[in-house]
Amino acid sequence: MKKFILINLNQTDTKEARTVRWKERGRWMIFTVIVLSLIFANTSLFLIGSGYNRLIAQKENEIADIRQRIRDLQAQGKNLSKRDILSFAELESNRTLWARNFELLGKMTPDDMALTGLKFNKRSKKLYIEGISVVYKDEEEYEIVYDFINLIKRNREFSKKFPKVKFRQGSLKKVRGQDIVHFEIEAALKTVVKKRKKKS
Repeated sequence: MKKFILINLNQTDTKEARTVRWKERGRWMIFTVIVLSLIFANTSLFLIGSGYNRLIAQKENEIADIRQRIRDLQAQGKNLSKRDILSFAELESNRTLWARNFELLGKMTPDDMALTGLKFNKRSKKLYIEGISVVYKDEEEYEIVYDFINLIKRNREFSKKFPKVKFRQGSLKKVRGQDIVHFEIEAALKTVVKKRKKKS
């Protein structure tokens, strides 16, 4: 009588084989996470380094431009002292770009508000901003004006030149049944106090 070897093809893996397989998968997952973390870290460092390189290149271009200006002035027969160079730098930093400031004011002005006048007092170094705004039924009389002032104060570029902004005066009028507030805001220009040198 012939003897046959029976093989059960439906037999499942043993517990030990499953454990080994899961451990192998776990190792590959950890390896993948480590590789992705290293790629992310290297990419971040590369981007930060590129930003610093751009900043350094910008500063080097500014230094080269200043040196070129100095050489041009020296070529014209003008001798520059250290005081002249510092005065030039101070003049550049204290320059007020009015067009840019007016552009910022225009962007910050709400749709239901209109600026009607801008006056600058050279003596007091203050900018007076006049405007009108619609007052809605659910609003306080000057609520929109104070919101506008706070918006100006939060604008970093504008507040660098005008750090002090405050409400000066206002009046409420009714035009064709609609409440309109006329207001004036005062913005003080930042002034740099020159240090006096002590006489020896």
